[in-house]
Amino acid sequence: MSEEEEERKRVKADDDSEIEDLSEEDIGNYITVIATDGYYKQAQIVKVSCPACGEEFLGTKRHAGGFIAGHRAYHEFENAQDMRVEQMGGI
Repeated sequence: MSEEEEERKRVKADDDSEIEDLSEEDIGNYITVIATDGYYKQAQIVKVSCPACGEEFLGTKRHAGGFIAGHRAYHEFENAQDMRVEQMGGI
């Protein structure tokens, strides 16, 4: 990897949700992320999707975990709301 490519893989983020300039070509690559909550060396780029709604996420494994956990919580909440409405006789 050239020095220019190596520099492109170093991503500085103002906060850990702003990792920019990623594409599907980056999947499987490792980058270094400097964020407000720490320094992530050798963070692997992955792509995940929500099986319930199909929304996709491209980023580091750490952020993918947050995406998955957030979607699980959201869909569980949504399903619980639907059940409450049904128990009350529907809309």
